[in-house]
Amino acid sequence: MNKTRKIELLYQRAHGQGGNISSEELKELRQYKVSSSDGNYATKANIREYVGAVDGGYRLSFYDWCQNNLKADRRRKGSSEREMAQDNRMQGIGAILLGWLEWGIAIYWMFHGAIPVNSCAVAGAIISIILLRLNRRWAGFTLFLLPIILAAIFNKIL
Repeated sequence: MNKTRKIELLYQRAHGQGGNISSEELKELRQYKVSSSDGNYATKANIREYVGAVDGGYRLSFYDWCQNNLKADRRRKGSSEREMAQDNRMQGIGAILLGWLEWGIAIYWMFHGAIPVNSCAVAGAIISIILLRLNRRWAGFTLFLLPIILAAIFNKIL
């Protein structure tokens, strides 16, 4: 399948449109993580850049790629680079504040107090910002629920 056909099919997928797609094409498109909820970010130019990035070894979803690279449909409200950068900054600050507390406590409990509290807090902030950049759609789980679950499990087991 040529790149133009890939872009067209991924564009249709992002806008929730079904298209006539063969099983070979579907198999080839599996590596491109574009979902039907990505319509606010899906322009053919963005998808073209994303396809190039995935072909070059990029592994994150289209949504994460757009957020990390400040790409969106500029015709929509809140989609300018400046507004997206501000939104990313606010998400990052929120992740750091939540991470130093949640992940910091989880790390402290996982190691039963062997690591100083301030080191655990810094490590928690770093973990949370990395997890946010890797998968924004699961941020509620990875930044809030996962450290609580891990802390509870490690506190009971060890």
